[in-house]
Amino acid sequence: MKSLHLALLLLSLVLVAPSVSHAHGFDAPEDQSGYAIPSIDHAAMRVIAPYRDRIIPLARQAAATDAELSALLLHNQMQAANCLWLLVPGSLTDEENPFNECAHADMAGLKAMLERLSLLPQTQGSARALISDLDRDMVLAGTSFVLCAFARESFNTASQVRPDWAAVSAYLVDRYGSVFGLAGALACLCLTGILILRWLRPGPIDRRG
Repeated sequence: MKSLHLALLLLSLVLVAPSVSHAHGFDAPEDQSGYAIPSIDHAAMRVIAPYRDRIIPLARQAAATDAELSALLLHNQMQAANCLWLLVPGSLTDEENPFNECAHADMAGLKAMLERLSLLPQTQGSARALISDLDRDMVLAGTSFVLCAFARESFNTASQVRPDWAAVSAYLVDRYGSVFGLAGALACLCLTGILILRWLRPGPIDRRG
């Protein structure tokens, strides 16, 4: 029952949000005192995302002995949290999504970590094998590991990219309003049915007489 009430509350918060969404725009890192992170294109983002579970453990093995890798790893872990771990639909694929710039920073950080790992003696073999697998998948997707960065945008380990939270609800309503409406209607029907059944349920029979 509590979970149903929570779902209805979240649904109401989304439905009362403003109905205008805004396209994201890239901004230069506020603090550029850290290590630069070249950006990554949309096709490469979609391909590299499933490799997170292979890149992060490898990075943890060598982070203690390499300052740049350690900074990249810390930045990426924080950046992934800022992006809500890409759980919001369209984070990777939709440029209008308020989380898209955040996802760019997240995926660019993964790529930068893998490039750094390929230069370190203790992880070079494993990293290059990963790059080979990744590059094959990127070529199939119409991009390439070695060509996917574009110079006009970059990130920095000293700066985090956060989504425009004011635009998140509006985006969800704009893209998934009909789904939320149907879910809300079904939830209301279920709640109404539960209340009716409780009202119609006969009370306990007193057998003492």
